[in-house]
Amino acid sequence: MRTINLQWLFITLFFLYSLELSAEHYPHKLTVLVVGAKANTGQVIASLFSSTDNYLKEPVLKHVLSINDAVEIQFVFSELKAGMYAVSVVYDEDGNGKLNTGFLGIPSEAVGFSNNAKGNFGPPSFYKASFAFPELENISIILGQAKE
Repeated sequence: MRTINLQWLFITLFFLYSLELSAEHYPHKLTVLVVGAKANTGQVIASLFSSTDNYLKEPVLKHVLSINDAVEIQFVFSELKAGMYAVSVVYDEDGNGKLNTGFLGIPSEAVGFSNNAKGNFGPPSFYKASFAFPELENISIILGQAKE
């Protein structure tokens, strides 16, 4: 009887260990829907940040998609660990690969942030733009619009 119980214990432990390994190999995906771009004009750059230290400086992941006839662009960030993240999006209308700014560094191209966050006299803080992942696996960002 004791041998059978030990066998079941080892089988159960092995099963739980294999579940843990499979979770590491198949992490969740974050889907970001961006709306507000003009059809067939430019590209959209989406950057994912994981901390205040790298926010708007060095993204964890970055994707660039050219805009076709669709005005909704979908980005998928995969192989993400659970944690706090923020997304910034630049609508690069002229396709030069960077955010154009005017006088005083004010963007002349549309931008957006997760939570549709808005900053005061600059971009929103990581705190305002951040969200818990994988609690949120699908987010929408509206270019050129933000909320307080």
